[in-house]
Amino acid sequence: MRDRRDLGDFFKNMDMKKLLVILNYYFPYVSGISEYARILCEELTKTGFEVTVLTANHNKLPPEEIVNGVRVIRAPIIAKISKGTVSPQFIRLAYKLSKKADVVNMHLPMLESGIISSFIERDKLIATYQCDIHLPANVFNALIAGAMDKSNYACLKKAKRIMATSIDYADNSRVAAHFHEKLVEAGAPVKNYHNVPTAAYPKKRIGFCGRIVEEKGIDILLEAYRELSSKRNDISLIIAGNYSSVAGGGVFQKLKKYIEDCKLPDVEFAGEIKEHDMDRFYSSLDVFVLPSVNSMEAFGMVQIEAMRCGTPVVASDLPGVRTVIQKTGMGLVCRKRDWRHLAECIERLLNDPDAFKKPLAVVERFFSTRATVEMYRQIFEE
Repeated sequence: MRDRRDLGDFFKNMDMKKLLVILNYYFPYVSGISEYARILCEELTKTGFEVTVLTANHNKLPPEEIVNGVRVIRAPIIAKISKGTVSPQFIRLAYKLSKKADVVNMHLPMLESGIISSFIERDKLIATYQCDIHLPANVFNALIAGAMDKSNYACLKKAKRIMATSIDYADNSRVAAHFHEKLVEAGAPVKNYHNVPTAAYPKKRIGFCGRIVEEKGIDILLEAYRELSSKRNDISLIIAGNYSSVAGGGVFQKLKKYIEDCKLPDVEFAGEIKEHDMDRFYSSLDVFVLPSVNSMEAFGMVQIEAMRCGTPVVASDLPGVRTVIQKTGMGLVCRKRDWRHLAECIERLLNDPDAFKKPLAVVERFFSTRATVEMYRQIFEE
C-alpha cells in the first residue's frame, strides 16, 4: 500500500492547492476516524489537492513517506496517555507545515488542537469534529476529558467552518453544539463494498466489526446473544476487529471470560479481517449489529459498509449513529445499553429480513464518498 518516491519530485507541481490534514492517528492504525481521514485524503489528491498529513508516530513507522499519493509526516512521541500521545514535535511540525498550507483541516478530538489553532489563520482553518471524548470514569480521566473539551472548543471557535458527519450528532455534542452556525453536514466517505456470493452456512450469522473496546457495547451484544441462543439453536455470532493493539486498551479478555462463564455457543472472534475479504464478511451475515454505548461512536461507517453488501443493521439509538438507519430504512434502531431490546430487534431482522433489505441505490442516495469529498472540496476552495 505504501509507495516510496522522492518527495521533492512528487510535490513539484506548485499549481495544486496545498492541504494540511492534522490528526493524532493515521494509517496503518485503523479506526473510524483514521479511515475517514485516509479515504478523504486519498480522494482529494484526485481533485487537485496536494495533501500532507501530520500525525503521531504511534508504532515506530517511517517519519515521512508517500502513502497512496498522500504525504504522511509522523511526529515522534515520548509517551502515551490513555488514547492520546505526547509529542512536543507534533506542535512544532504543525506550526511549520501550516505556514506553507493553503488550507488546514484538523480532525478533533485532539488535546493539542487549541494550541495549534491559535497560530493558524482563521480563513484557512477548517475543523472536522469527529466525536466527543469519553473515558472510563475516574478523576484522572475527568481531567483529561475536561482539558480536551476546552482545547477543542478553542479550535472550533477559531475555525471558519466545522465539518460533521451529521448535524444530529453535532447538535447533541458537548462541544460542537455551541457552534451551530458554522456546522456543515458532510457525511462520511464510504468504502466501495458490494454484495458477493458466499458459502452456505448452517446457521444464521449475526456479525459485528470494529475495535474490541468498551464503547462499542460488545458486552451488551453478548447479553442479547445469550438471550437469543437460549431460545433458538440456529444462530451464530461473529465478532471481527482488532483486539491486540488498540489505543487506550481493549476488552477482549473480559468478553472472552463472559463467553466461557456463560458457555455461549457458536461465538467466534475473527480478528482483523483483510481488506479484500470485507465484502465477503459483510455479505455472509444475516444481521449486522452496532451496539455502541456512548459519544465516542458518532456515525458508524461500518453500518453503511454492511448495507452496501445487502445486510440489514441493528444500531444503537445514539445521535448520528441512528441517522443511517433512519435515512435508509435498512434496519432497526434499538435503545442503547438495553440488551433485551437489542435481542428483540435482532430477532425481528432474522425472522423477516426482506422487510428491511434495500437496493444499493437507496444507500448510495444518502451516503457516498463522492458526495462527501465534493462537500469538503467546496468548503476548502471557499
